[in-house]
Amino acid sequence: MVHPLGGGIPLTNYMVFLLFALVLTMVFFLVASRKVSLVPKGIGNVAELGVEFVRDNMVMDVIGPEGKPYLAFIATVFFFILVNNLVGLIPGAKPGTGTMGTTVTWAIIVFVVYNGIGVKRHGAWGYLKSFYPPGVIAPLAVFVMFLEIVSHFIRPLTLSIRLFANMFAGHVILGIFSIFTVLLWDASAAGKVIAILPLAMQIVMYAFEVFVALIQAYVFAILTTVYINGAVHAGEH
Repeated sequence: MVHPLGGGIPLTNYMVFLLFALVLTMVFFLVASRKVSLVPKGIGNVAELGVEFVRDNMVMDVIGPEGKPYLAFIATVFFFILVNNLVGLIPGAKPGTGTMGTTVTWAIIVFVVYNGIGVKRHGAWGYLKSFYPPGVIAPLAVFVMFLEIVSHFIRPLTLSIRLFANMFAGHVILGIFSIFTVLLWDASAAGKVIAILPLAMQIVMYAFEVFVALIQAYVFAILTTVYINGAVHAGEH
């Protein structure tokens, strides 16, 4: 459904749960950071483990010490997408990442950020020259440079479609098994017995979708880290 929001701006179900995920993420980290101690407990411990995971397994592993200034951005990408993915698994909810509007917006933000980092560190001309392969004859080098630039502009598309397709498809599959379960249950006594099959499959798929939600958040964040690393070390061969 679409509901009007102030000035005729449409508010879809996806947007409602996107805003819910945003608020949930903010509240989670606000609560986790209220009582900072040397030995975090409860929700603070969960938040610290999550941030340490992003820092150690993404930023430090991919970029190294030079990546510390970008930890906050990469962590924001990871946790926002993760919470949106998980919220979409709540019965009746929809994942904010299950719409192209969200995934394309995040992909464009990542594109602007990592290219901005490259220009800031190397200058506009220096960053552009980093696409030119050294040691290659001029005609071929120009062609390779063209391909590199094109691949950079394709990245927002591949990033957004990968995340959208996985989350939307998973949500549809869970919905289909739910419909099968209800139809069989209402059909007859025999149908109630057969309904166990799609119900069991739905439980299996639900567990799988939790795994997919984690993996897709990781993939989006790790690719963001890789792109930032390429911008930071542009031209280094």
